[in-house]
Amino acid sequence: QVTHTVHMSTLGLSSYHFNATFVGDRQLSPTEAFPTLVGDMDNSGSLNAQVLHLVAERIRTKAVFQTHQAKFVTWQFDGEYRGDDCTATLTLGNPDLLGESVILVAHFLQSVTSRLVLGGEMVYHRRPGEEGAILTLAGKYTALKWVATLNVGYGGAHASYYHRANEQVSV
Repeated sequence: QVTHTVHMSTLGLSSYHFNATFVGDRQLSPTEAFPTLVGDMDNSGSLNAQVLHLVAERIRTKAVFQTHQAKFVTWQFDGEYRGDDCTATLTLGNPDLLGESVILVAHFLQSVTSRLVLGGEMVYHRRPGEEGAILTLAGKYTALKWVATLNVGYGGAHASYYHRANEQVSV
């Protein structure tokens, strides 16, 4: 699918957008089809693009590119593994081998029982003169009428509780 959008205005800036979308024929669900390529470019040379691909039945990849007036702003690569009772994701953000900078994010969630899920996230960043990592641990317990979650990490702790009293009332 290809679309062109022209906006002409005497009050503000006029603009042009070119959007192209390709959706492959490998459909896993009504909302997931692979490969998928989406791109939008405007008249100033700014681009937003995503590529989603299913490498294997349980492994998905995604690449995101963003430019502003033909200069790279963001590039990000994701890999995700979906197991029967776990998920693992690795994200590489703005890798710059020459400038020795990178952002790396790793997630892991594991179903310990049918009601208890435990996991964590590690964020690592590096640039010249600066390097650091942050670890966050997470847990979720699901009962018949309520769900409780807890995240504990460098930034503190966050807890949540959801309770469904009946069909009309949830807290």
